[in-house]
Amino acid sequence: MAKKKSKNNSKGQKQPALSPYRFMREKARTLPVGKCYIAPPDWLESGMAHIVVTRVRPSGNLVMASFLVDTFCLGVKDANYHENMTPSDFEEYLNNYRKGMGLEEISYNEAHNIIYGAIAFAEDGGIKPNKEFDPAGYILEEDTEDIPLIEYDFGKNGKHFLIVHPDKKEMPFYHILKKNLGDDFEFVIPYGDEDDEDDFEDDFEDDEYTPLSRIDSDTIKKALDGMLKMKQESDRHPDEEYTYQYPDYPQTLSVKNQFIADELLSPDNYSCLPREIIDRILALPKDEAAQDISNVILYSIGKTYKGINDDTIESWNNSAIMHSLILLAQLQSDKGLDAVLEIMRQTDEFADYHLGDLTPELLHPALYACGKDNITAIEAYLNQAGLDSYLRSQAPDALAMIIFNQPERRGEIIEVFRRLLNNMVSNLPVQRACDGTFAGFVMSNLMDIVAKELIPEIKATFATDCVNKTIAGGCKEVIRDIERGRGAISEYKYQIPDIYEQYESLKKFITKPE
Repeated sequence: MAKKKSKNNSKGQKQPALSPYRFMREKARTLPVGKCYIAPPDWLESGMAHIVVTRVRPSGNLVMASFLVDTFCLGVKDANYHENMTPSDFEEYLNNYRKGMGLEEISYNEAHNIIYGAIAFAEDGGIKPNKEFDPAGYILEEDTEDIPLIEYDFGKNGKHFLIVHPDKKEMPFYHILKKNLGDDFEFVIPYGDEDDEDDFEDDFEDDEYTPLSRIDSDTIKKALDGMLKMKQESDRHPDEEYTYQYPDYPQTLSVKNQFIADELLSPDNYSCLPREIIDRILALPKDEAAQDISNVILYSIGKTYKGINDDTIESWNNSAIMHSLILLAQLQSDKGLDAVLEIMRQTDEFADYHLGDLTPELLHPALYACGKDNITAIEAYLNQAGLDSYLRSQAPDALAMIIFNQPERRGEIIEVFRRLLNNMVSNLPVQRACDGTFAGFVMSNLMDIVAKELIPEIKATFATDCVNKTIAGGCKEVIRDIERGRGAISEYKYQIPDIYEQYESLKKFITKPE
């Protein structure tokens, strides 16, 4: 699994991948539609449906949007999205609904017609979708005649049916319906008198108030309560304090092959390296090329890390760090290891600036390629205190890659994970070289590699009560999935992609900043 923190871009800050908001608006509809789901199964009777729609990224990760739909009256009451969710994260997300509500897979056409049909019915009464529908709604196709029509019965007995709950957050909708429909709608105030509506001002602005009412389905309420508990669980696991002491990075760039530096640092190659340049670099002796690329990385870090950290950076109009990681993954030379690890010692803001949401797609393959024959260096990195948890989590990903690509080394890597877990038992309570979030990522890796050999150590780690359970689940869930031999939902994460296909995919999503 991979967690990506959302950061606000500073003035002039460059981010190779589109921001999540822009990605949804500009790119989501270009991706193929994936699976769709609805909960609870009796949504027609309850009047409340939680609908999940996915699209599939070239990496195998998912774009996911969920919509809370009131089919009786209010249309889309709430919406949220994730523009780059791993299949394992998505599976855990669905499990929350399977447990509390029941879940059914539906066709995209069904999801489309329920959502847009409920929106249209709500708008007949003057009620607009929740403001979060933009940009989550961009995962949906446009509502045109190209989508086969499926007719559903909205409302109750053909009329808008508004349920007002004890907190009375729905009362503004009563006024909207009254204004637009007169008395041609039904409503119920189960916990008070109809006269209570007089307690609200009539001159509120419709577009300034977007209420989210309580849910009238007990099963949906349980699911939302579960989400709140997940947030509370996540909040109780702060990140390890970042205390890295930066070395002196090179202020001048020295390379054997000057064209490598020129092409990687060129603004013209922001989104993609020309094929002839890729071929030329890969044709060099791999150690020679990797050393030059490493020098570009260290130079780029030195030129940007201070401005990123203190929010004063003006511009760095190239994608040298991104290109470097892609190339190092192909070269598979240990000459690139120190530079990759130095990227992983930076802040999350640094990764956000240079890689955006491509961070989990690019870092651990490069670390695997450069470090698969130097496990000692990777372990030393894992034991280094004061680093960013999200970037640190790329190291266990790289270790898992060894098992998937070199299965004969499984025993060796299992022992690395065993030492890591044993260290975390003592280090998690004091957040030294790990924290609860990082521990959760490690559990996800162990589920992917079906680490039955490590169940005692997994139990001991969870016994510290310092593992963030929102990432891979609790101890019982992790062990259950390992014992069932579920393994990685998508092994694409643990493969080095074809570089030409990778760049073709990236060109669709990377936009040069103005």
